[in-house]
Amino acid sequence: MEARPWLRTMKARALVRLWSIFGERLWIVVSMGFPVLTSLALSLLYYSIGATGYIGFAILGGVMVSFWGNVLWSMASQFNWDKQEGLFEIYLTSPGSLSAILIGMSIGGIIGTVPSAIAVILIGWVLFHPVVAASWGAVALAFGLTLASLYSMGMTLSSLYLTYGREAESINNVLQDPVSMLSGIYFPSIGAGSPFPIALQAAASLIPLTIGMEALRGALFSAQSVASIWPELAVLAAMAVIFLFVSRAALDTLERMGRRDGTIAVRIR
Repeated sequence: MEARPWLRTMKARALVRLWSIFGERLWIVVSMGFPVLTSLALSLLYYSIGATGYIGFAILGGVMVSFWGNVLWSMASQFNWDKQEGLFEIYLTSPGSLSAILIGMSIGGIIGTVPSAIAVILIGWVLFHPVVAASWGAVALAFGLTLASLYSMGMTLSSLYLTYGREAESINNVLQDPVSMLSGIYFPSIGAGSPFPIALQAAASLIPLTIGMEALRGALFSAQSVASIWPELAVLAAMAVIFLFVSRAALDTLERMGRRDGTIAVRIR
């Protein structure tokens, strides 16, 4: 019986997220246009310099940057925006679980981002015909674990952003492009093909998207099996669990403080 309210809360928040995405036509166009244009620009660059083997990387990067943007702007920042609108206090006083609300946001965000990912794949495939040699089981597992670790990180960031308030948007702006470069969305950033020094590669490896992109490239373009990419898969699974645990602990702390003090954790300047 206890699971039913949690599931209903999760479902309700997921439906609200989907309605907010698909209920506004302009937002659909904007959310689809950014990753498509970015992916096409990199694909054209690789094509023009004869690096056709990297075109598939650019298309895959366009798919994953859609989800990365959703994690930053529609996941990590959401509770902070809800706080500014006066909604987060309603969350605290309602019987609904904060973790269920966050999980619902994640599920709604993933489903809502799928059209952008499909648009990148279709347009990139029609225009450039990238060579694919895939182990589809490994691709599916790597993709699922990458999304799990990314959205778990988004849940953790949502708690951090609540504490730092209006600075959250500045943090997002700082993270957007550097993480896109370091995580190897459009080219390998770790391993033999990386242009970065070892120290920077080590720092980049702390980002779930970096490990996910490495696993996806191996499974999608080199037909690497689950047995071949199991270290990356293990790291992604560990990251997902760790971020989920940290997020839950942070949310529980914030919830207790909010209910006890009548306020949300606010950074004292």
